[in-house]
Amino acid sequence: MDDIKRKCFFCSEKIDGKVSLEHIIPNSLLGTLGLKNEKLNGDISLEYSRIKVPSHGSCNNEFGSTYESKVLELLSEPQKLYEELRLANNGNEMMTGPCSSSVKIISTWMQKIHYGFLYNDLIKNTSVERKEIATSILNDSNFKLLQESYRMNLGFNLPSSLYVFKAKKNHFNLCNIISPQVLMIKIENLIFILCIADGHLAQNYLTGSVLEKLENYVDKEEIKNMAFPKEDYLLGEILALLNCIPKSSKFIIGNDQIINMSFSTMVSNPDEYYKIDEEKLDVVRKEIMESLGIII
Repeated sequence: MDDIKRKCFFCSEKIDGKVSLEHIIPNSLLGTLGLKNEKLNGDISLEYSRIKVPSHGSCNNEFGSTYESKVLELLSEPQKLYEELRLANNGNEMMTGPCSSSVKIISTWMQKIHYGFLYNDLIKNTSVERKEIATSILNDSNFKLLQESYRMNLGFNLPSSLYVFKAKKNHFNLCNIISPQVLMIKIENLIFILCIADGHLAQNYLTGSVLEKLENYVDKEEIKNMAFPKEDYLLGEILALLNCIPKSSKFIIGNDQIINMSFSTMVSNPDEYYKIDEEKLDVVRKEIMESLGIII
C-alpha cells in the first residue's frame, strides 16, 4: 500500500520527493456546480473534493494546465461543445495522436476520472471486494497503455467511444460502471457517456440512424414525462450494446503512437460474423434496465 501511495497515477513512476495529490474532479468545477461538500453514492461516504490520487507535481501541473483548464473552458460554452462533439467523427481513427480536439480532451478527462476513482478505491476503500476489483483493472494492460500514452505526450487517452446528449433538466449526475467500463457524467444539461477503451467499437454499432432512433425515443419520453430518467436509460442502452458486441478492443504501441487494432479481422464477412444477436440484446437490455430501476 505504501508503494501505491508513492507511485504516480499518471506516469506510473515512483515519486521520490513530495507527493502531489491530484483532485479527480477539479475543485473549481465542484465549486461551480455546488458539489464541494457533496458525497458519493456507494459503499463509502466520501466527499467529491476528497477524491485524490498521488502524482508527481510536474504530472499534476501538466495535466491540469494542458487538459483540465481546457475542459473547464469547453464546459463554459455547453451549446458550442455539444455541437463540436456531435460534428466530430473519430470512430474510425486507427492512430491516436496528441489530444487537441474537443472529443479527445473530454475523453482524456473522463478516462482520468474513471481510473482515478479506482485508484482512490485501492488506496482508501476498506471493502476487500472493491480493492480486488480496483487491483484487477489497474493491473490490466489497458491502464498500463494509458500511462504509456501519457508518457508519450499523447494524453491520458485510449481510443474510446464518446457520446453526448442534451437533457431538459439541469443537474449533476455521475455513474462509474466497472464491467463493461463506462463512465456517465451529466453536467447541467449535457450528458456525456464514455465507453472506456472500447476501441470505438460502440460507435461502429450505435451510430447513424440507429443512434438517431434512440435519441428520438428518449427525447419524446422526456417531453411526455419530465421525471423520465433520460441519462440512466441512455446509459442502459449503451451498456447492453457493449455486453453484446462479439468483438474485443485491442491496442498496440508503435512509433510513439497507440494503434487501434480493434477493427482488424481475418474473417471474410465481418459484417455478418460480428453481427449483434438481437435476441440476446433484448434479454441483456431488460436485465440492465431493471438493475437501473427502469421498467421496459
